[in-house]
Parts: sequence; structure tokens; C-alpha cells
Amino acid sequence: MLQYKTAKYLELDNYKSPKGGHFIYIPMRDQKKIRFAYWKYNGVESDCAGTVLMQQGHNEFIEKYFETIQELIDRKYNVVCFDWRGQGLSDRMINNVNKQYIEDLSIHVDDLVYIVNKIIKKNFPGPLIGIGHSMGGHLILLSQEKIQKEFKTIILSAPMLGFKFEPFLFFLSIIMRIIGRKRNFLPFSRPNMGKETPFKLNDLTSDYGRYKRTQELVRKHPVIRLWGVTNAWVFAVKKSLNKIRKRSWLNQLDIPITIINPLNDKVVCPKKTKNLSLNISNCNLFSIEKCEHEILMENNTLRGEFWKIFDEITNS
Repeated sequence: MLQYKTAKYLELDNYKSPKGGHFIYIPMRDQKKIRFAYWKYNGVESDCAGTVLMQQGHNEFIEKYFETIQELIDRKYNVVCFDWRGQGLSDRMINNVNKQYIEDLSIHVDDLVYIVNKIIKKNFPGPLIGIGHSMGGHLILLSQEKIQKEFKTIILSAPMLGFKFEPFLFFLSIIMRIIGRKRNFLPFSRPNMGKETPFKLNDLTSDYGRYKRTQELVRKHPVIRLWGVTNAWVFAVKKSLNKIRKRSWLNQLDIPITIINPLNDKVVCPKKTKNLSLNISNCNLFSIEKCEHEILMENNTLRGEFWKIFDEITNS
């Protein structure tokens, strides 16, 4: 893949990219550049377990998952991942680099489908396993209407399948859309305006060390992290949630799906996650006690729960 421009990436003194990583920019059909990273298993080819596509959630970036990527490499997988357009170090959709903006989540799905068909299938051996966290879980699930035959299985970590205060959030987004303020931050969404959230006030993880590590990465290049969501983004999420909740849409899913549902999640709604999972025919739900939104950024005991589930699924 030498035809693509090299992309920059971040490291800390005590937190490095796994060896053998490559970071590149891949232009999509509309010429927006997606930052893509990959690691190829460097052992005996016949020992390679396959390829994992690992996709982040809203307002995340590749570097945050170096630890997890190394653990996948140790399990003899190739690993590929990319920053969704509009966040990380991928191109933004509007000039304001601090706002999470997109008008339809199908744009993200089109990017994912393009990368699977044009990059992953041509350069990385199967079987292909998808891991998606939060928004990434929603988008990998949504993409299955187009490419589920390309995956052996998908694993969704705290997928964005619903929120506790949806009626209020979605009502606000509709009103803002009507009055022409789709690029504004969603009212009452508390954009951070570039300021750090103290650990005691965070709603992502109970693990101080991993939370601090992410903050240190952001300090090295603050633009890698967004300030908040726009009205357009929330309206796009509403539209997509309404789509995937339809029984007719869920009935088309044939691929084995695993959902990891943290019960202390304050970002997405565990109850809505469970309810939707019950309508998917080939789905296993694992509810994790005492776990907040980001299980892969949690303490070692909770992370161990994730890897136990992963190993059971992939070795069966």
C-alpha cells in the first residue's frame, strides 16, 4: 500500500505503537482522507488467526487502542483500524475542526464498506472479525446490511443502540434543524470547549491510569479530540436508530453477533441495548457488572472479562 500518503501518529514515552505499525491516509470517493492504520502478523503465515477490524467510538482515535491492538497481535491477528471521518486525524466534514458533524451515518458506513472491499479484502487474510465500540459498534452493525458476508463474526462493545433521555435529545435536534442551526452544538450537551474533564467527573471508565493516558495523548495534539456534538450529528443518530430498531431490518441479520453490555454505562442505555439484542436472532448478550462505558479502558479485571469472551468466541 505504498501508493498512499504516510500519516502522523502520537506516542508517549511509556506508551508506544505496537511494532510494525503503518499509518496512512486513504482518500474516499469524495476525496475526504481517512487515517488508516494496520499491523500485520509477522510470524509463520499459516499460524495467522485472521484479521480484526477494530473501530472506535465517538470522539476517539487510533492511539487510544494501542494496548488492545498489541493484545490482538499477541493472539496472532492482523489488526486494521481507522479514524472515522470527522474525528481523530481524519478529515472533518466542516471547517470547524472541534465539532462532531455529519448529516447521515450512511456516510460512515460507505467509508467502512469501501475500506473493507478495496483495502482489507485485497491485503489481509480472513477470517475477518469486527470489533466496534459505542458509535463504532452502531456503525459496524449498520454496515451488515451491505457486507455481513465479509465477516465471520462481530463483537459490539457498549454499542450506541439507545440513550436514556432520547425523546428530549431528539426533540432538541429536530427543532434546531428546523430553525437552521444544524452546525451548532446541541443545546445542553455541555461541549468541553477544549477543557479536560477531571477523572472524578468522567463517565467513561473507573481506571485512572488509562483515563490519564488518553488525556496525555490529547495534550500532545489537542485537535485529535472534539469539543462536542452538533445538532446535525444527533439528528443523524436518531434517523439511524429508528432504522435499525425495525424488526424488518433486524431480520436480515444472519451473522453471529456478540454484544458486551456494561451495566454501569452512563453514556448509552444498557436497558435499550438489551431490548434490541432480544430481537436479533443470532446474538449473545454479555452484561458486565460494575463496568462503565469503555470496557477496554477499564481496570484489568474488567478487561479480562472482555478477553475471556473474545477468546471463547474466536476459538469456538
